[in-house]
Amino acid sequence: MVRRSSPLDSPEELDDFSDSGSDYEATLKASKRRKRPVPGPLLPKRPRRNAARRVTSSPSNNPIPTPPPDPSLQQQPSSQETPRQVSLRPGRSVDEGKQGISAKDIYDAICSGKSAMVTVVDEWLDSYKQSREAGLLVLINFIVQSCGCKGVVTQEMFGSMENAEIISSLTKEFDEDSVNYPLCTPVPQLKHFKASLCEFARVLVRSCQNSLIYDEYLFPSLLSLLTGLSDSQVRAFRHTSTLLAMKLMTGFVDIVVVVSVQLQTTQRRYDVENSKREHDRASDRLEELQATVSECIENKEELSSMMNSIFRGVFVHRYRDRLPEIRAVCIEELGIWLKTDPEDFLNDGCLKYLGWNLHDKQGPVRLQCVRTLQGLYQEKEFIGRLELFTSRFKERILSMVLDKDPDVAVEVVNLCLLMQQKTEEGLAEDECGHIYPLVYASHRALASAAGVFLYNKYAHIEHCQCCLSLFRVDNQEDNKSNNAAFLQVVISFYIQSEFHEHGAYLVDSLWGVAGSELRDWETMTAFLLQDAGLMYEEEGPLIELMMCAIKQAAQATPPVGRTQGKKVILSMKDKKIQEQDRRRITAHFIPLLPQLLAKYSADAGKVSLLLKAPLYFELEMYSSAQWLEKHLDLLLSQICGIVEKHTELTVLEACAHLVTTLCSESYTFSSRAHVAFSQLLDGLTECFSSYLSDLLQGTADDDDTYSAATALKRIAALMFFKKYLEATSSCLSFRPQAFEVLCDLLLLYSESSVRSKPALQALVHLPSDSLRSELAAFLLDYIFIDAEDTELEGILTLNEKNRKRNQLAGYCKLIIYGVLDLTAATDVFKHYSKYFKDFGDIIKETVSKSKLIDPILSAETVCLCLQQLFSEMLTDNRSREDLPEIRDLAKRLAMSFGINLHRVRKPLLALHMNGICFAFRDSPEGEEQHLNVDFLEILSEFSFKLLQQDRTQLGLLCYYSIKLYELLSSHTLNCQIKVQRFPWCLSSSPAILSSPPRADFLKSRCPSAALSWPSVRLYQHSLVARSTSKPREQEEGGDVVSSYRSPVAKRKRTAATGDTLTTQNTVLIDCAL
Repeated sequence: MVRRSSPLDSPEELDDFSDSGSDYEATLKASKRRKRPVPGPLLPKRPRRNAARRVTSSPSNNPIPTPPPDPSLQQQPSSQETPRQVSLRPGRSVDEGKQGISAKDIYDAICSGKSAMVTVVDEWLDSYKQSREAGLLVLINFIVQSCGCKGVVTQEMFGSMENAEIISSLTKEFDEDSVNYPLCTPVPQLKHFKASLCEFARVLVRSCQNSLIYDEYLFPSLLSLLTGLSDSQVRAFRHTSTLLAMKLMTGFVDIVVVVSVQLQTTQRRYDVENSKREHDRASDRLEELQATVSECIENKEELSSMMNSIFRGVFVHRYRDRLPEIRAVCIEELGIWLKTDPEDFLNDGCLKYLGWNLHDKQGPVRLQCVRTLQGLYQEKEFIGRLELFTSRFKERILSMVLDKDPDVAVEVVNLCLLMQQKTEEGLAEDECGHIYPLVYASHRALASAAGVFLYNKYAHIEHCQCCLSLFRVDNQEDNKSNNAAFLQVVISFYIQSEFHEHGAYLVDSLWGVAGSELRDWETMTAFLLQDAGLMYEEEGPLIELMMCAIKQAAQATPPVGRTQGKKVILSMKDKKIQEQDRRRITAHFIPLLPQLLAKYSADAGKVSLLLKAPLYFELEMYSSAQWLEKHLDLLLSQICGIVEKHTELTVLEACAHLVTTLCSESYTFSSRAHVAFSQLLDGLTECFSSYLSDLLQGTADDDDTYSAATALKRIAALMFFKKYLEATSSCLSFRPQAFEVLCDLLLLYSESSVRSKPALQALVHLPSDSLRSELAAFLLDYIFIDAEDTELEGILTLNEKNRKRNQLAGYCKLIIYGVLDLTAATDVFKHYSKYFKDFGDIIKETVSKSKLIDPILSAETVCLCLQQLFSEMLTDNRSREDLPEIRDLAKRLAMSFGINLHRVRKPLLALHMNGICFAFRDSPEGEEQHLNVDFLEILSEFSFKLLQQDRTQLGLLCYYSIKLYELLSSHTLNCQIKVQRFPWCLSSSPAILSSPPRADFLKSRCPSAALSWPSVRLYQHSLVARSTSKPREQEEGGDVVSSYRSPVAKRKRTAATGDTLTTQNTVLIDCAL
């Protein structure tokens, strides 16, 4: 007898359960697995008349293994683990095809999904009743065919072989090359196969519940076969047989419940009849009731025996199977058993399987476990039986709210809500702390589930107490007070969570469960306008949440980052609700918005949020009634006052956006807005003009400079005048902030900005050459400066670093949008490596965008950037000290070309051609020749991105240039050279050399000694580092000269008539590769 353990085992054993290693692995502290007793063959059943004396068994009374053993032991199924007591050998020979429905008929009906399962099962039952051996053989072959096996159990096999031998024979005939079988084949014909197969098993058990289920032949034989198949190495056998066994078990559980109810009812009637006085008893009635009780006990015992066989022979082994689909099937059916028959199954011995599988590595298995637990926690009468399970696995459940599978995390949050609502102790505050932050999650379903949890935890109790009270007189007042309490709770939570830039996420999380509270604009504005409504630190969060709610109601779309992967299409009902919300928002805020702006006009953060409200109005409503026009005038007045009062960029941008909207010609009141803002601009222009002359003369003091800059910033924000561009450039030398304004204005008045509006073409303004130079100089003076030159001794404050990043981003935008030439990016690219920590992401994005604009020009710009650094190095000290730093930059830039070598082939060739040309460029007279040849070392960092054919061509370039010089120097006659299919990098023309001047060009650029220069050798080595197709060529001294052999002429060319050159003096170099 196997030693029984505690229901959930010791915590030490459970903690050893691990999901590492194989697909699903459990590690035990014990060094050896406990051996199970070898089951012997089942004895023949005793006569049914003795059934009343037999002891009833159930799965809960059977020894259940404690923590699951190592699944590696499951890979080699042992005949000792799975009982195969019942033989399939019939008493007489049968022929399957002579009578009744065939296995193929059943299989076709299952595949089609259109046949009535009751009809199919009835036809098979008719066949089984005529010959049970033939009927069972049909059912066996149907199961084999459902597994996807092409083998057939013949009459001879059926009569002479044991289960293990039959399964072994079928395994040999199984198609090992195919990984698909009916349960997992993704074809339309088998779309309903699983559902139909499950329905077939359910109908079969239900049809046999009163007769054949107790015939001691059909189901014992069938279960014996399914148990053997579930232990097979073939996945199709294991999956299909486990599914059928679990569905049969579910059918048996249903019947056991019915039999148990019938037994209790009959036993109660028997006790009542037996309690009567002797002369009042009906003896025949007592005998009938006692026979019925005995029969029920016998039936229940028979069902329990088969259930025990499935549970111990299939479930206990397959719930930890390697295939996650099999594990999920086991857990799903276990959940059904727990709810259907809690008396026998809802105990710690069965619940532990759910707890263990919460650690499964596969999301679908964990998801099925959580859903099963949800069904259990929904029933109040089950809570008492779940206490030990809850205390043991609560920690694991709470940790799963951060599951890597979002669907699992959503269901876990719903499970935690049930545990909070149904259990007496609920969840402690620190345990709820695992769930609260999820309202800010990017996954919308998870955030909504956390919002429901938050709503029910803090607000729902008070809300229900007030709304359901029958002693309230004014229900509307109650709703207002409830909403006010809810808003205070949300504001407090928002402040404590410290995610102050993610109010839209919090509103979206609560929108589904608390939409009516979040649409209570009256309560929100009453809080803001009342002096004693809120504390000062609560006003800002309320305004932010109110604006997020207004946007959510007006647009009916989730915030950025919570999109569901596809465009949200609103239904007609949702569109109607959206229109109603928009009208309610407009009608409520038109008279109150000027008051709110007046109260919070001095607070930049609050007023910038309030200025966004009209963007979600039905603005035409301003023209619908005359009394509303005064509110429009008040709004325009407040906007102008805010512009004159603030210099913060966020406030000015909000004003500019609102001004653009109100001045749109689509609204009838746009002329009123134009007049108001024209007067504002006139005042700002006059203010700036008063300081302009002093600024240009350089006599302005700091106060005048500040006043002029703030006026200019306000004008730039309102986006009207381009004449201030040049004035801004004159201020560039004394005001770094003017650089940001200038970049924005140049971008605003660029050609790309007016491309869609030809009428604005006259506003285009391109920067002059001097302004381009000043912009580039600003980068060196204010952004790319050495840390030791700063006053902070190498430590930049966060604000200063952000300011520099914004300035650099503004300059890069000018390059990307075509305001500056792409070659201007060299001033940015050359600092990629040195300032990678501070500006690496901005420069990397600029490099990527430049490749989309013009890949070849971008590559040439990269090369030009490196050439400039190399030239600066030679100019400064003519040494190689900075060469490693330049090579490091080249490595980083080379990685930006990506992994698609065919796409970057032309840009890389252009880069190498320019680099080689630069390396062999003539030096000025009086200086050392070939100073730039060391540039080939930098160029070698890009070689690994070349295709093999391009490596070969570029390698031949260096080799042939030197060999060609030696060849030309040894001949006095003119030479004609033809290079076929060879991109000569020293010229943009086709690679055909046919005149003596070209020979002079080569001779002057490719000295014969260049072959032995270290830089040339390094560059050639970089081109052949991954190529072993051509052996290296050795010179007399044994030194490596080149990685390529000298080409041999494949054919001789006959001299044309009139040629003075002989064949001997004609050199043909064929580089066809």
